[in-house]
Amino acid sequence: MNIIKIVAISLLLFWRPVSATVPIPLGDIEVKLEVTTQPKIEIEKPTGGWYNNIKLNNSPESPSLFQAEVPVTVKLRRQEGFKVSIQAPLILSRETGTTHSVPPVFSPAEVSWGKDRANLRPLSTTPAIFTVDNSSTSQTSTDYLLHISALAPSGRDIAGKYHGQLTLIFETNS
Repeated sequence: MNIIKIVAISLLLFWRPVSATVPIPLGDIEVKLEVTTQPKIEIEKPTGGWYNNIKLNNSPESPSLFQAEVPVTVKLRRQEGFKVSIQAPLILSRETGTTHSVPPVFSPAEVSWGKDRANLRPLSTTPAIFTVDNSSTSQTSTDYLLHISALAPSGRDIAGKYHGQLTLIFETNS
């Protein structure tokens, strides 16, 4: 009888490590995945990229008014609107070779923004809020117009090449 107990105990000891290596099926484990993307804004030309320079032109009807109008695409992700402002007023001044003379300058340029010419709104250092049409997707793409106009300086000796820097600040409405 003792021998049977010893054989049974030894079989259990040898069998136990073998049973530990046999895989036990757990079944399917489902994991719910949720991806959260941050709000995003992209500003570009309708064809992609950005404008290095914008040239202001005058017309025979208004020879002292120089202006330009360029299309801009705003792409928003997870946003229903955005803010746009200018960092500082756009002043167009003449490039001059002499350091002692004060170069003539244009009047401060008027910078406007809108979906079309009829809805242009002037931009300033205070952010202007623009909303986009509701979309069924989380990303929208809307075309706008950037309009710049400035009056040329008056008087004598105003001919020359003028330049200025416009910095637009775009922010999401977060």
